[in-house]
Formats: sequence, structure tokens, C-alpha cells
Amino acid sequence: MVGDGINDAPTLAAADVSLSFSEAANVAQVSSDFVILGATLQRLAEVRQLAAKTRRIILQNLAWAAAYNLAAVPLAALGFIPPWGAAIGMSLSSLLVVGNALRLK
Repeated sequence: MVGDGINDAPTLAAADVSLSFSEAANVAQVSSDFVILGATLQRLAEVRQLAAKTRRIILQNLAWAAAYNLAAVPLAALGFIPPWGAAIGMSLSSLLVVGNALRLK
């Protein structure tokens, strides 16, 4: 639900996901899940694109973490990777995930 007025507040509060604008009535902003800066509907397209990009990056990070842990943890547990190597690998894996998430900036 997208709304900007006092009469939209009950619907914004009841919606699964609700958005209002920074220039909307205060009660509409308080009832919304998200407040979009600006007052044009073009911002909705930008919000949608950012949400899709965020989801893609989250899935990439989850896939990388799962693949790394499925490969490295058993090898480290069986002694094929020394403890210091596993620690460095986990640190590099974490840096990769953070770096990937920083692409949203």
C-alpha cells in the first residue's frame, strides 16, 4: 500500500508492506513500514530496483557462505586444512561477503 494522507493511515497500518512519502501526513508516516524521501511516484521504481538488487546480493552471499562452509568445514574437521588456514579462510570468506554487500552503496 502506498499512501500520503490521514485517511490512508488505517490501510497503511493493516497492509503487509506499506510506504509513504516524507511529505505525507505524520500519521501516514507513522503507520507506514517505509518512508520514501521525496514526493514523486518515480521513487517507487527506484525502491523496487534497490529491493531486487538487495535480494540478489543476499542470495549470492548465502550461496557463497553455504558453499564455503560445506567444503571447508569438513576438510578442516578431518585435518586436511590446518587450524590457522581455516581461520584465514573464514576471515577471507567474511570479507568477501561484506565486500559483496557493500556494492549496494
